[in-house]
Amino acid sequence: MKIYDIYTCIRGGEVSLENLDNIVIVGIDEESFREMKLPWPWPRSIHGKLIKALKNLGAKLIVMDIIFSDLSTPREDKAMAEAIKQFGGIVLAADIEIVRTERFAQKVLITPLKEFLNAGASYGVSSIPVDTDNVVRHIFWGSPEIPSLEVAVLEKLGISRERDERKMVNFIGPAYQIPYVPYYKVLRNDFDFQEEFFKNKVVMVGKYSRPSRELVTDLSSKDKHRYHFQPPSPVRGVDMFATPFYIMDNRLTPGIEIHANMLSSLIRNDLIKPLRAVEAIVFIVLLSVFLTIINLNWRPLKNIGLNLLFTMIYLIFSYLLLTRQSLFIPFAAPFLAIFINFVSSGVSSYMGVEKKRRYLKRAFSLYLSPQVADKVLEEPDKLKLGGQRVLATVLFSDLADFTKISEKIEPEEVVSILTRYNTEMTRIIFKYNGTLDKFVGDAIMAIWGAPVKDEDQAFHACLAALEMQGRMKTLANEINIPDQRLSMRIGINTGSVMAGNMGSEERFDFTVIGDNVNIASRLESLNKTYGTEILIGESTYAKIGGRLTIRELDWVRVKGKSQLIKIFELMDGGEKLFVDIFEEGLHLYQNGYFDAAHRKFIEALKINPMDKPSKLYIERCVYLMNSPPQERWSGVWEFPP
Repeated sequence: MKIYDIYTCIRGGEVSLENLDNIVIVGIDEESFREMKLPWPWPRSIHGKLIKALKNLGAKLIVMDIIFSDLSTPREDKAMAEAIKQFGGIVLAADIEIVRTERFAQKVLITPLKEFLNAGASYGVSSIPVDTDNVVRHIFWGSPEIPSLEVAVLEKLGISRERDERKMVNFIGPAYQIPYVPYYKVLRNDFDFQEEFFKNKVVMVGKYSRPSRELVTDLSSKDKHRYHFQPPSPVRGVDMFATPFYIMDNRLTPGIEIHANMLSSLIRNDLIKPLRAVEAIVFIVLLSVFLTIINLNWRPLKNIGLNLLFTMIYLIFSYLLLTRQSLFIPFAAPFLAIFINFVSSGVSSYMGVEKKRRYLKRAFSLYLSPQVADKVLEEPDKLKLGGQRVLATVLFSDLADFTKISEKIEPEEVVSILTRYNTEMTRIIFKYNGTLDKFVGDAIMAIWGAPVKDEDQAFHACLAALEMQGRMKTLANEINIPDQRLSMRIGINTGSVMAGNMGSEERFDFTVIGDNVNIASRLESLNKTYGTEILIGESTYAKIGGRLTIRELDWVRVKGKSQLIKIFELMDGGEKLFVDIFEEGLHLYQNGYFDAAHRKFIEALKINPMDKPSKLYIERCVYLMNSPPQERWSGVWEFPP
């Protein structure tokens, strides 16, 4: 029903104020209370004066949304009864109360005084029904025995309408659209309207609350672009209700104006007519058949477009029916039919595609990593030869001295060790979203950032390396090799590479090539020189951002290239004091202060006596102090070719 509310707001008020079925309101408002200075209920002689005043002003019919069920003073009741008798066309409000006891609940009709009915007044129940979301939409007809206030007015006017509980009010517009005069001004004949304002018109009298100017300004400024889907529940004694316009303007409407809108719809005979249950079922069945046809030969983008287009057409069509023919067709069920049909067609198509996808994935997984297989399935063009330049992080690992170890054990045992080692390391690589490139003997090559992008690829590669080394230590304890212990070296580098399918037209593999791949391989082998486990390049270090324990280790010249690169050791924990002292010594060493650097490395070694890089730099410092460089010291130790 919220779509109906939105449509009503978009349509706005279509009935001109000059042709409001000759209905006006006399409001019992705060201004009247201030001017009259009387507590409620007002003396009935006052209401009698109002009736006489309206008679003199030419009113056709008076509808009083006030319940006069209790006796007042005989004088007051008589004064009002005489006024009713003189006017002749008065409709008063009745009410239905539910009296509850421990055993039963009974409805009790509260009617006006017999004296008023004998004087010629008729009555109708002035209840205002609200839907489950607290919005007034439906006409209240009363019961076959007791008419509603509006139906009682129609009877007075000699108008007959077919009773239909489904029909809804065709609201003139938002709150405060129907012409209104404060109660006290009618008594004093003090209003700024033309003399014909009340002539031959139905005058509705009732409580009328109008928001303050400050509140209206506040609502229009704060809630201008907000929707208000849940109005407050009606409160007994507070005659204010939410209409479909509440969703847009957040304003309640006085009960007397709700009655005026209901009466106006009945007089104009333009009530909103929903489809009957049978009509709605036939409509939804035909709609489902049509949707099934348009969702054949499923293509995601095509079918999304077709269903969205159909939804838009349906919205426009239903809006035109509502505004031009006063016919309301259902929203929830058709939209649910569109959604279910779309989803079921998609699921059916997906199951067929997924079955084929699983078959292809099983075939690809025999020679491609899961990530590459998924990428190929998403983009089959990736199967073509060639590549593209991407930013990637490459990891090389190698078992230290495994060639010598393999010479001392049986080939079957070598295969068993490598299988277990490769399996454990591959699991860790996949855990951190890496792509397994290849196994080369006891070496592993893995990639992050290709073929699937990874915004934090360097960090993921380093986490994988640390966990691989941790697993390697436990694995070395589990694999018993006489007089030998397995260990592993890892090199990591980040940079621009060519990534893609490399090979021949008949056979190819996904891999990466380039200088940065070679640097990662070189870093792995440099671990042997420095006695370290994990070395990383400067670009990898820059992307870690201080999230892991890393120490600067050296400047080196890569084999075959004149360019120097800075290398770092990725450490599994480690004291910050130790790292700071080591790096102080390194910077002294790089600037040629070998004696001071020597002392710093000794100090670092006292904190970590097993640190091999500190021992290496102590040896270098001793050598350079005894044999100073002949040329200007560059801070780079030249490795033999």
